[in-house]
Amino acid sequence: MSELQIAINPRETAFERLDFAELFGNTNPVVVEIGSGKGRFLIATALERPEVNLVGIEKSLHYHRVIRERIAKRHLTNVRLINHDAFLVLQRMIPDASVSEVHIYFPDPWPRKREQKRRIIRTEVLAEIRRVLVDGGSAIYVTDHAEYFESAAPLVEAMFPSERRVPTADDPPRTNYEAKYREEGRPIYEIRFWKR
Repeated sequence: MSELQIAINPRETAFERLDFAELFGNTNPVVVEIGSGKGRFLIATALERPEVNLVGIEKSLHYHRVIRERIAKRHLTNVRLINHDAFLVLQRMIPDASVSEVHIYFPDPWPRKREQKRRIIRTEVLAEIRRVLVDGGSAIYVTDHAEYFESAAPLVEAMFPSERRVPTADDPPRTNYEAKYREEGRPIYEIRFWKR
């Protein structure tokens, strides 16, 4: 698989709406991860669920390159990467009702008051998630940051049927951050939500 087949450059495509059937060569369900970090969730899911297509959106060019190399090394054909701001990608590139699942793990909490407008869990992003999800599609948001969770969960609950959940020791860590934070004994907060 070549680099161009793995990575989609929004700057080159002028943020055109993606055609997932053309992009992946099939009509399998699409799973989007916002903030893919080093790619642990993407790679594990690609291996465990070959029947789904995965799109990882990662703003950091460094992590984007790390994931791209890991995907190429494993010859994974059901993963594509986008290196850009997740809100703009959702808003401009993802078609209506085209995504089965959205995963958001340990996003930057932007704890300072003046930075909180940068948080990924905010009303306009949630509206885009609702737009791109298929009917019955689901999303999950997980963090170790209590204040962020307590401000984000009501926004989710106002827009979606949802369920708060505390991950258990039986749940495998989905990301490197989750593995690290569990080892440190930090509490993890999770909310799942659905488009009905």
